[in-house]
Amino acid sequence: MLRSAAICAIAVESLWYGIHEVPGFGPALADGVRAVVGPAPVAWAEDVAYGVADRLNQARYRNAAPKTFWEPAPAAGPAMAPGDEPLEESVSAPMRFEPPFARVAATGDGVWVPIDDAVRPGDAPVLWKSVVHPDPRRAFAAVAVVAIDLGRVDLRLVAGTKEPFSPDIPDERRPGLVPEAHAASLIAAFNGGFKAMHGHYGMKLDGDTFLPPRNGACTIALYRSGAVRIGTWRDLRGEEPRMSGYRQTPPCLVEQGELHEALYDSNRDWGATVSGETVIRRSALGLDATGKLLFYGLGEAVTARTLAQGMKAAGAHDVAELDVNHAYPRFLLYARGADAAPRAASALIPDVQFKPEEYVVEPSPRDFFYLLRRSGSRS
Repeated sequence: MLRSAAICAIAVESLWYGIHEVPGFGPALADGVRAVVGPAPVAWAEDVAYGVADRLNQARYRNAAPKTFWEPAPAAGPAMAPGDEPLEESVSAPMRFEPPFARVAATGDGVWVPIDDAVRPGDAPVLWKSVVHPDPRRAFAAVAVVAIDLGRVDLRLVAGTKEPFSPDIPDERRPGLVPEAHAASLIAAFNGGFKAMHGHYGMKLDGDTFLPPRNGACTIALYRSGAVRIGTWRDLRGEEPRMSGYRQTPPCLVEQGELHEALYDSNRDWGATVSGETVIRRSALGLDATGKLLFYGLGEAVTARTLAQGMKAAGAHDVAELDVNHAYPRFLLYARGADAAPRAASALIPDVQFKPEEYVVEPSPRDFFYLLRRSGSRS
């Protein structure tokens, strides 16, 4: 009996290590099991596993300080109200925000720190980062948020070599790479949405419809003018002729400044592979009320609701959930070597495994977004 228990414990520990430390192991294992037994048992197993991990973390970090991802910026005075002067010299710098739960807030929560994008050193910043702790019961739950100045940054979308799956799109139309023409201006790249099998959320890019749109799905719409909108497809579909593409996700976490009503109930609309109530790594993309600031959020140990709360606190007026689980969410920053070619140099948060060649040399099987720094302002 003891021997069996020991073997079981070792197996569980090895499985956990493989999922979190061996690149590609977790997704490959889940996909392989899913192909044999179907998605429902895998989703149940993931929910149970993450539930156990959450209970252990609550006990382990009961009296711990709030989780941080980097050396916190010094706390400043009261958060600014809309209309006050921004903290940075740049007119596009985001306003500092009030942490939603003071009891679990860390020093520096709500303070925006400029990110050096290494494209044109010395230029004014176009990216900033901050942290928010959105769960009053879990000090270890934290969301790293990047604010992106859409007046000087273009958001682009790329289809992966495999996802979203579509039998109608030839391989040459799904490169999985940032185009060479954009390499000189590339500053960052981040994950896209769910696999096609997890919700069949729509995607269209450069005239290719990988999956048809769903009326109730949250939609990240990219316009030919360079503008970005996030909202429910039924409200945006009349503007499709003006779009260069779109990527759909589960229902909007936040729309017009309000959390989705279902987030106060079951939370189950925001995880096709795991429940929206599951405490896991999640990512999201948001937009402020002016449409000028884009927000990428990467949350550790968050539910769909707490992710939504964190993004709203940071300033997002409309929010779409992107991919979830340990292996997929990532925000990578690019630098240039001696050959002037971009390579991924760092990740937004620790414990994200990546290769320097990702998205620029090594094709991605999954769809992703990337950011280009440009000069001038949108007309």
